Amino acid sequence: MLFSSSRCPLWALVIWCRTLRHGLAAGLDPTRLFEQQSRSGPAVLRGVAADIAQRLEQGESLADALAVHEARFPPLFLELIRIGEKTGHLEETFQVLEEYYDEMHSIQRQFRSAMIYPVLMYLIATGVITLLILILGYLAGQGRAATTDPLGVGLSGTGGAITFALVALGIPGVAVVALKWLTEQVHWRRQLEALLLMLPGWGRAFLALAVQRCAVALRMGYTAGLSVPKVVRHALEATSNAAFTRGLARAVTLVKKGRPLAEALEASGAPFPHEFQEYVRLGEETGNLPEIMQRVARNYADEAARQMQQAARLTAWLIYALVALLIIVAIFKIASIYLQALGQATG
Repeated sequence: MLFSSSRCPLWALVIWCRTLRHGLAAGLDPTRLFEQQSRSGPAVLRGVAADIAQRLEQGESLADALAVHEARFPPLFLELIRIGEKTGHLEETFQVLEEYYDEMHSIQRQFRSAMIYPVLMYLIATGVITLLILILGYLAGQGRAATTDPLGVGLSGTGGAITFALVALGIPGVAVVALKWLTEQVHWRRQLEALLLMLPGWGRAFLALAVQRCAVALRMGYTAGLSVPKVVRHALEATSNAAFTRGLARAVTLVKKGRPLAEALEASGAPFPHEFQEYVRLGEETGNLPEIMQRVARNYADEAARQMQQAARLTAWLIYALVALLIIVAIFKIASIYLQALGQATG
C-alpha cells in the first residue's frame, strides 16, 4: 500500500520476506529464522521477531504468532501467510509477498520523489510571504511602507506573520498526522481507502491496488487448494478496503450454494472493474485461474504505478496553483496599494 505503517515500513517487509524465503528454501526452521531476525533483521521489527520466535518455540503457529501483532502488518501479509502455512506453501508465499511489497515500495518511492519539489516550493512560498508580512509590518512602524497586510486578510506585523505561518503549515501538518494515524488503525485504514476511491485523480490508483491484492490472494488460495468460500473470504479481506469487504458475507454465502466465483464477486457489490470479473470468469471456465490471476496481478500493479504517477502530478499541480495564487494575491495587493498611494501623491 502507498500508506505504510511507520511501525512496519515496506522496505522492512521486503527484507523479511526475502530472508525468510531463502531460509525456508535452505531447510532452516522458522523459529531459528525469526531468532536471527531478532538479532540482525530490520531494527524496527527485531522486537516483533523475538516475540514470534518465542511463540513458535512454545508451539504456536506462525499465523497465530503474527496475529498478536496484527496492527503492525498489512492485512494481505497476514492473510497470505495464514494460507501458506495451512497448505504447506510458506516458501512460495514469501516469494509472492516479496515481489508484491517490492513493487509497492517502488511505487511509494516514486510518489515521494514526485512530491519533493512541489512541497519544497510550498514551503519556500510560505517562508517568503511570512517574511514579507514581517518586513512590511516593521517598515510601516518606521513610516516607510504603505501597507502591512500584503494578502489583504488582516494579517500584519509579527503577530500576522506568526498566524500565517501557523495556518499555512499547520493545516497540511494536521492532515498528514491525521492520515498517519488513520493508516495505523486497520479498521480506519480500510475506510480511508474506500473514501479515496471517490477522490478525483486518486480513485483509480487505489482501485488498482485493491484489485491487485485480491488477484494475489485468489492466486494463492486456489494454488494452495483452499475451499472456494475460504478463498473468497481471504481475497476480499486482503484488499484492505471497506468498499470490497462490505459484501463479503453475501459473496461467501453464494459460493457455498455452488454459484460461480465471478457471480459471487459481482453480487458482493465491490467495485471490481468489468474486465477483472471477465478474467475471473475465464479462469473458472478454463481451470487456469491461478495462472490468469498471476498475470492480472502484474497488470494491475503496472496500472497502479501509472495511476499513482498521474495522481502525484495532479497533486503537484494543485500545490503549484496554490503557491502561485498566494504570490499573485500578495503582488497585486501591494501593487494596488502603492498605485493608489502614488495616484493620491500626484493628484
